[in-house]
Amino acid sequence: MRSRHPGFGVVSACHLMVIWEGALRPFMKYYSVQILYSLVSLDVAGIIRRTPHVEVVQPLLHGQPGSGDIPHIFRNRQNPERPRLCLYLGTEWTPDMAIAATIVPWTVEWLACYEGWLATNQWTGGGHGTERMPG
Repeated sequence: MRSRHPGFGVVSACHLMVIWEGALRPFMKYYSVQILYSLVSLDVAGIIRRTPHVEVVQPLLHGQPGSGDIPHIFRNRQNPERPRLCLYLGTEWTPDMAIAATIVPWTVEWLACYEGWLATNQWTGGGHGTERMPG
């Protein structure tokens, strides 16, 4: 992570889990992002083992005025105001893939789509029922 994204640092780690935090700027805003990766499931927190969980720490994400929910997120039972980003479908990401090479760029892509959605009310990033474009 450090070599690809020097702005990211480990904020917590043990032999079963690591949490990185760093800033990303897709277009207009900087976002403080947290990535959690655990070798064990933590059901009470909704953590699925060997699955990256990405949350925007600041600024908090918000929906369109009067229209409701943010697209392509998962609810976060521990911090409802910080939903987890839906970055990939099924087996598009596997534990043998580097988080720094996949999850971080996909997070930038998601944030760019989020900024576009706020401006136009159109989600352009694909998602459910679509396939990721080859990078």
